[in-house]
Amino acid sequence: MIFSCVALLWACADQTSEGRQGGDAGSDAAQPPPEVGYITVRPRRIALTNELPGRVKAYRTAEIRPQVSGIIESRLFEEGSLVEAGRQLYQIDPARYEAEYQRAKANLQDAEAELQNAASLARRYERLIDAKAVSAQEYDKAVAGLEKAKAAVALAEAEVRTSKINLDYTKVYAPISGYIGPSSVTEGALVTAQQETALATIRQLDPVYVDLSQSAAEARQIQERLMTDRMAGNTRKEYKVFLLLGNTGETYPHEGTLDATDLFVDRQTGTIRLRSVFPNPNIVLLPGLFVRASMELAGDTETIVIPQKSVIIEPDGTTSVWLIGENSKVEKRDIRTGAPYKNNWVVLEGLETGDRVIVEGTMNLREGAEVKPMKLETADVTAPQTEGGVE
Repeated sequence: MIFSCVALLWACADQTSEGRQGGDAGSDAAQPPPEVGYITVRPRRIALTNELPGRVKAYRTAEIRPQVSGIIESRLFEEGSLVEAGRQLYQIDPARYEAEYQRAKANLQDAEAELQNAASLARRYERLIDAKAVSAQEYDKAVAGLEKAKAAVALAEAEVRTSKINLDYTKVYAPISGYIGPSSVTEGALVTAQQETALATIRQLDPVYVDLSQSAAEARQIQERLMTDRMAGNTRKEYKVFLLLGNTGETYPHEGTLDATDLFVDRQTGTIRLRSVFPNPNIVLLPGLFVRASMELAGDTETIVIPQKSVIIEPDGTTSVWLIGENSKVEKRDIRTGAPYKNNWVVLEGLETGDRVIVEGTMNLREGAEVKPMKLETADVTAPQTEGGVE
């Protein structure tokens, strides 16, 4: 009797435990899918800005070197001053070159006299050859002498021009307008023709170039826009560039424009040079100065942007997002991002118009899990609607 009661109690306990487990399993099966907030991707027109490092370079640079050898007689400029193109900078002792010029002119006169004599002889023999007063051999010799005299005159004329050029080179002029640096020589110094050391350097500093560095992948978009504009004949289109001076964050008061992109990738850095031009009326930008530039690209092409918080950055540097697929099931997709735009990333590859990107509720998602999609308001996740935000 006792054993029968114990067995009955164990059976009741097992049924109660199974009932509870069944209730828990039913509870898990009835749990609703998690809610996620999403946006629908569509292209938008934006004004992209990239902050890039750069260096200032002179618009034009001329290193002054002598074209003839000699002693510097005088320096005719003030170091660090603004010089105009065509101004004389140095005077090299001209005495030797003046003598060579005079000698070349004398040689020319002698050659011209010989030419007159040879021409007279040739004309005389031409009259006598018909009368057989001179032999044909003598006549031919006279004609050859005339041609030789003409060649001598031409050679003498070339020597006169050369000596005059060398004499003129004793005066060293400024080839461009700009600010001239310190002189490397003083009066009395011996200089040689086309020497390696420059006498001085002139730099044109208004305007100036600012050479920026950008990764090859990001620069491709800029190159495509420039090529498209030029093929369309829109060569006057300007892409604005703004400067931040040094590490102070001070903004340069004048806007620049993108001038050209290099068609060469630096092997060491993997970057492409972007050349911009800036006005420099107060000579604030000096060659070699380090700057940061913010470049604004007009929104001529539509671009896909998504909120930064929706992008997953893997340990290896790759990026991906969660998408809502068919039947409200999630999938993970790799993407390639470009430059940042406000609180968003520009997407270069991986997304298409109409894709639903999950922005909120991405924690603990797994591939193929079912979710409850909730459409987010544009203003909550991206830039204001006035800029054409994603939907």
